[in-house]
Amino acid sequence: MTESINQVLKVSEIPQEFIDYIFTKRRNAVEKMVKGELREKDVFLEFTRATPVVITSGPAGLSGSVKMLGFVPKKENLKAVLAVLRETAKKEKEGKPVNTVGIILKEVYNEGNIDFSRLGGLEMGFNHSWINIKSNNKATLLFYTPPVTSYEVRCDVKIHEKGDLFEYLNTLHDLFHIVDRSRSNYPAYEFIIKEIYDQSATEKGFGKLIYKSL
Repeated sequence: MTESINQVLKVSEIPQEFIDYIFTKRRNAVEKMVKGELREKDVFLEFTRATPVVITSGPAGLSGSVKMLGFVPKKENLKAVLAVLRETAKKEKEGKPVNTVGIILKEVYNEGNIDFSRLGGLEMGFNHSWINIKSNNKATLLFYTPPVTSYEVRCDVKIHEKGDLFEYLNTLHDLFHIVDRSRSNYPAYEFIIKEIYDQSATEKGFGKLIYKSL
């Protein structure tokens, strides 16, 4: 039974529908924003693709917290992408003209750079999620975009308090939010996807397992 499930799920491949939901459509929305083509009423709806509820359980109790997450670069591409973002941040700080959004689209939203089995985000609250993840390194992400689309993503979680991924996520945060202060220094989460369930209110949803890692 397990063998047949693995064959159906193609365990080494994150489903394209999930990549399109989190990555492709989000990139399209950013491109529309740059061109002034994204309607104001759609801006907040598009944000739901990047802001799942992070569900954890542990010493702090059963918890749910909304966090901004996104796919991260492949390990072999991370240093190169980080170098570009680092240089972009330096130019911004020096007041030099730089097309920050264009660079982000080219580097961060470049499908060839991305590892679609890993998501990253920062910890800024140091409360329930932080306590629970430090205890057991587990989390479930719940994505929901009204009116029907929803995914449940079960993950192993690594915490990075130094290193390239830590710097990448903090630098990207500062570039996105135009932080006018010293560089952010938040702990970074690496969410390693183990299972994905389609929880959408559709015929193919309602808890169907669509991905399981080896």
